[in-house]
Amino acid sequence: MPTAKTIENMPLDGGIACLDFVNSGFDTEKDTIVERLRDYSDLLTLSERLSLLDKEKIGALRILSTTHIEEGERVLTVAREVRQVFFKVFTALATGMLDKLNQEILKAFNGYISRAYSNQSFFIEGSQLKRDWKKDRVDLWQPLWAFLLSAHDLLVNRDQQYIKKCRACEWLFIDETKNHRRKWCDMQACGSLEKSKRYYQRKKLKKT
Repeated sequence: MPTAKTIENMPLDGGIACLDFVNSGFDTEKDTIVERLRDYSDLLTLSERLSLLDKEKIGALRILSTTHIEEGERVLTVAREVRQVFFKVFTALATGMLDKLNQEILKAFNGYISRAYSNQSFFIEGSQLKRDWKKDRVDLWQPLWAFLLSAHDLLVNRDQQYIKKCRACEWLFIDETKNHRRKWCDMQACGSLEKSKRYYQRKKLKKT
């Protein structure tokens, strides 16, 4: 698969927004770092592709970001820091190394999650209470908070044992297949590549 260098064309193989967010910082070649969140607009584009915020909210944030450039840059800087924390937490889960996770990383993770939730409240909607962003508020931090809430949703409402790391690259994904034996982020990309490598290695061994 050709390397997807931009946020517009990267595959969304994580199965949940927070894992696609993590994957935005890595190439499809193992141990290769690539930055797809190059500016605040990229954060909005990824949020829109993953339907984290509605189009009206995305449009309002795009307008706001043009007049609050420094604030947008601060959000982007913190977003990259959060992404690195996500990578360490979810990689520890995916590789069975949770007991080795640095407690400072876990502390930072909890702090970010708490901050995201502090910006939501319950509102009356019909005959029910609904938790949502504070009404009539457009804040450049909302896309990042949405990714943080996605991480909370993954850990609370999904089976953590199905958080996996692609055997061919650094990408993380949630395995929702029926038998839960998925090995690659994408069968047509990493799966085919890995099988080709194994075939080549077997062929080479036969010749020696």
